[in-house]
Amino acid sequence: MNVDLRCTLCGSEKKPFPPVARCDKCGGILDYVYDYLEIKLPYSDRRGMWRYRPILPPISEENIVSMGEGGTPLREAKELAEAMGGGKVLLKDETANPTNSYRDRAASLIVSNALDVGAKKLICASYGNFGASAAAYCAKAKIKCTIITPRNVNVSKLAQMYIYGGHIVRSGDVIDDAIAEAERAADGYYQATPELNPLSVEAQKTISHEVLEACRNVDVIIVPTGTGNTAYSIWKGVKECLTLGVVDHIPRMVLVQPDGCATLINEGGKVRVRRVEKPATAASPLVSLMPAYGLLAARAVEESGGFIVTVTDMEIIEAEKLLAKAEGIFSEPASAASVACLRKMKDEGFIDHSEVAVCLITASGLKDPYIIDALADGGRRGVKSRGGFKTKFEILRFLEIGESYGYEIWKSIGKRLSIQAVYQHLGELQERGLIEEYYRGRRKYFKLTQRGRRVLRALEEVSLIF
Repeated sequence: MNVDLRCTLCGSEKKPFPPVARCDKCGGILDYVYDYLEIKLPYSDRRGMWRYRPILPPISEENIVSMGEGGTPLREAKELAEAMGGGKVLLKDETANPTNSYRDRAASLIVSNALDVGAKKLICASYGNFGASAAAYCAKAKIKCTIITPRNVNVSKLAQMYIYGGHIVRSGDVIDDAIAEAERAADGYYQATPELNPLSVEAQKTISHEVLEACRNVDVIIVPTGTGNTAYSIWKGVKECLTLGVVDHIPRMVLVQPDGCATLINEGGKVRVRRVEKPATAASPLVSLMPAYGLLAARAVEESGGFIVTVTDMEIIEAEKLLAKAEGIFSEPASAASVACLRKMKDEGFIDHSEVAVCLITASGLKDPYIIDALADGGRRGVKSRGGFKTKFEILRFLEIGESYGYEIWKSIGKRLSIQAVYQHLGELQERGLIEEYYRGRRKYFKLTQRGRRVLRALEEVSLIF
């Protein structure tokens, strides 16, 4: 199959590999283009994302790195719909992927291509989800993985990257800083950053194919949006489904952003892209000062007759609780933004109860401890008041990354308690057989026991009830 990279602004073309995101003539985003007349349905008899291999850039069979990504459930959310006054609500549950995030799709295709071109080491910028995915798939492919993260990435996502063997470098305060550093440091590395590698779009567009094959009368797709990379991926998949005859109409694309980081705004029937200097939201994966795929995300909204919606952090947290209690899905805040958006749009009459709406649930809430704070109701009840549950939970999660000593543990939880209080928690965890101590020279270190690891997994599951 013929495939090329074409600039979405000036139309100039490049060879498909190595994958490059920016046009060297005008700076526009490069996108893979296909001869769709060559593609026959059904795609293949594979399961998961690689079922769509005929509409993906070519990868050698022996270099495909897969862990069962894709083929995630499209769940009808009857309880959630009822709580919103009726209608049909579908949840595309990407938490079912191998590392609990939709980014596993991108990691599978990108790491496979890295093997194809003979890469020995890979670099990427990530707020956490893609970093964890890349580290996992690189571990399977025996490729060295360096991940550039903003300084405020939470310990849960860092733990995943460490466990899979990723080398982590902190740089800057937002994803834009990390992406810039990944570009600067890329010499000798395969560039895997989703915003810098158009293969991410190709992998993530398969979400739309799965949704529209399963339900051909979707009216609205709601996508949490940060850099715009995911939004454009979904839109490209939608357009392909129309071109290939999978559907006979296109759903409206609704992009949701935190109100503290709204880089896309509705303006006179158009969508304008703007820079945000001081983002403020707990949904960190949706933070971007200037979205790399902003113009393409805006185009998706305009061409589909959709719109941009902003939601508050409180609306996100309330949606996260509702989603967990109504449907048993614990999503990270960025994912719950789609549910918060749907709730708001139904309340305001922008989505009719007769319409079929799909919410994209991008990643699991077990990746983001912010929800534990929020669901504890600011310490007035719930997990914070139960014998220092929150602090013990944080200590266990920190020690899951690696063995450490008291002062370092104290720093990891933000120094909000006295160091004596931290040692008291460490003592209680030892008494319960969850951690054990040992000495390196004169310094006392702590590490998780096997029982501690089992209890930590259980605590993460129990957090669903709050």
